[in-house]
Amino acid sequence: MVLTHPFFCPTRIVDGISFDQAAFELFGECRWALVTSPSWIAGGVDQRLTKTMGAPKVVIGDVSPNPTVSEVFRISDMFPNNVDVVIAVGGGSVIDATKGMLAATRPEIGRGGLLAHLREGKSLPFNGPIQKFAAVPTTSGTGSEVTRWGTIWGDDGIKFSINDPALYPDYALMDPTLCVTMPFELTLATGLDALSHACEAVWNRRHSEVSDGLASQAIRILRENLSFVLENPTDIELRKKVQSASVLAGLAMGTTQTALAHSISYPFTSRFGMPHGLACSFTLPVIAEYNSGEDLARLTPIAEGLGCAQNEIAGVLTQWFHGMNLSAYVSKYVHAGSADEFDDQLITRARAANNIRDVDSDAAKTLARTALQEFTL
Repeated sequence: MVLTHPFFCPTRIVDGISFDQAAFELFGECRWALVTSPSWIAGGVDQRLTKTMGAPKVVIGDVSPNPTVSEVFRISDMFPNNVDVVIAVGGGSVIDATKGMLAATRPEIGRGGLLAHLREGKSLPFNGPIQKFAAVPTTSGTGSEVTRWGTIWGDDGIKFSINDPALYPDYALMDPTLCVTMPFELTLATGLDALSHACEAVWNRRHSEVSDGLASQAIRILRENLSFVLENPTDIELRKKVQSASVLAGLAMGTTQTALAHSISYPFTSRFGMPHGLACSFTLPVIAEYNSGEDLARLTPIAEGLGCAQNEIAGVLTQWFHGMNLSAYVSKYVHAGSADEFDDQLITRARAANNIRDVDSDAAKTLARTALQEFTL
């Protein structure tokens, strides 16, 4: 008998309170640093935190989307060594870049140790605890606020993962009011990223009863609310529900890791600039159909979340996606024949190996081609 991967998440999830007040109640006036992006500096998050916590030691306010290794090294050079608390305010890119920075600035790891981890899979030799780390997600999709994982891109477009138990945020400060500024496409992409995490946690060799339950609940909440939040972007209750679904999906995926849809997605992001949430979701219907050929019953948690029979999953997803006008947004980045521009790049072995049905490069290309024919104009 093989031991399943046990569910574990040490992150404390805080909701029902504004992020700045939560940060003050948790940390008080301390030596703190802020990592965020230019739009949130423009929105005054640094000023809000300063009013409650006092002046920061540093504000790193220019993190870019899809952070590269060079980006992580750049912000690491800005990070002082006398900080007790790091607060990351932003989407997955900001939170993932912060995880990379926390590793790169450790003397026992440094740039060389981080590069060896990313390129060769060597462990990160953390020697003792790191600074307290609070993640404040401003998008509802990546789940990075409750996982030990982060995505960092090589400067040549190769996708890397950072991964260590030390990188679980100590706190996830959930403030749905920060999500109302997301435009339609970002709301759609991040919501579908959460859906992808949930589906991939289910059709995963590493699944468990706990991860299945979390994933099914996330799918149900997204099915019931994502379309409505796209139509009512300032509705805080809807934003809160979608944010909760993202956390549930992140908790599920944090145990199982992702699978085939993410494997296929990475080249679409690196070559065509397709937002990650779109790239990892447009294939979900065809992958559901593909995996049903291996074990239809394994897809039961997805069917329960969608409120349909197992053999109806692909059709329900396709109809739902068309109802949210997914094709218009996918077509901004690719066309129906884009999958043919890849050789074997659609297989990231560490992700594809988690899929319940074996897949090779030819099969992955066929799946991507079929999906693009459905979701491009």
